[in-house]
Amino acid sequence: MFIDKNGVVRMPKAYLAGTEIFYPDSEETQKKYHALCEKYGIIGFYPADAAPDDEFKEYEKKDDSLHEMEVQMFTHDLNHIKRTDIIIANLNDYRGNEPDSGTAVECGLAFGYGHRCFAFIDDARPMTQRFKGVKKTRADGTVTDKDGANLEDFDSPLNLMFCEFTIFEGDFEAALKGIREIFNAELVAAGYPPFEVK
Repeated sequence: MFIDKNGVVRMPKAYLAGTEIFYPDSEETQKKYHALCEKYGIIGFYPADAAPDDEFKEYEKKDDSLHEMEVQMFTHDLNHIKRTDIIIANLNDYRGNEPDSGTAVECGLAFGYGHRCFAFIDDARPMTQRFKGVKKTRADGTVTDKDGANLEDFDSPLNLMFCEFTIFEGDFEAALKGIREIFNAELVAAGYPPFEVK
């Protein structure tokens, strides 16, 4: 349970963004994430979940081209974001030293829709410390990558564009625990009982 934008106490719906969909064990992760969401009082929407029957319609491909398939998949995930209240994003490094670009786009969309934004990352040290590539230091003390691009030094593990996200260190369940603590504190402050995790 949580208190939504309209002051209604109900189960929050969460879009579960991340790279888990790209791995062979994605179906097992999907089941695991759904079970964990239920445990913490959240309705999770994994990217591979079928679209429910609601006002957000799936895109019908015009042909079998790659572009039409891409638009169909993009619309499916976008609709999941639209039908949810919050996003929980896996922002661990993926194919390099930054989060998955598709997940980053989904994060921006969710924020733009007014969602409450949460993320998890294995290593939440500042970017200058957690960066795994070759680092260089300019004469003025600025730390860069091997190509001379600044490594942001804002005491955050990620780009400043994630400054409105609550980022938890750890795995998906660690994020759920943290989110539940936040929501329960809000419920209690408003005079409602907290959701009991079993």
